Amino acid sequence: MAQLNSPAEKIKADGPHSKKDTRKKPRPPKKITESYLQNSGMYYLERFAASTGHFKSVMMRKINKSCDWHKDQDRESCIAMLDRLVETLQAAGLLNDEHYARGMVISLRRRGLSARMIQARLKAKGLGSDHIHQALQEHAEDVSGDADLTAALRLAQRKKIGPYRKTADMDEKSYNKALGVFARAGYSYDICQKIMGMEHPPNEFGD
Repeated sequence: MAQLNSPAEKIKADGPHSKKDTRKKPRPPKKITESYLQNSGMYYLERFAASTGHFKSVMMRKINKSCDWHKDQDRESCIAMLDRLVETLQAAGLLNDEHYARGMVISLRRRGLSARMIQARLKAKGLGSDHIHQALQEHAEDVSGDADLTAALRLAQRKKIGPYRKTADMDEKSYNKALGVFARAGYSYDICQKIMGMEHPPNEFGD
């Protein structure tokens, strides 16, 4: 009988299934209990700020995954556990959409985002329109002048465009690129042109 020398020859001779599968099998998700949901929820909130809606969507993914695996679980009972947890966290102040909205608006304004872009971001985080509008209004009252213009100036300062550009001259390509930065942040063309037309940055502007 001919001797098989190379690994390729041995695999070919033994068949495609002769090589051991060393991949680890996925661990089954844990069953849903009151304590598991609480521990998992607290762990999440220790790492991330969250609105009530976003928190519930994160936890619902865990519930759905667990119920899909453990067929003996009642999904509605699991959802009821989550509802009770949310009420507990709200009562403890760990889920507070008003505070969350206010903090997010301040953070996103400092990054240079427009009111329109902030609304879209916060809606995607599960916040209601009332909380978003109230937070934007409160922030606007704390800003001297137009809140959108102030935030757009912050964006220009961060990106070193408009009155913050390093060189006085600007070609058409650089100009259009700068307009694109403002457009992606949700600003109107009027605000873009106003800032791009500034020769010098303002001395100071508020939060």
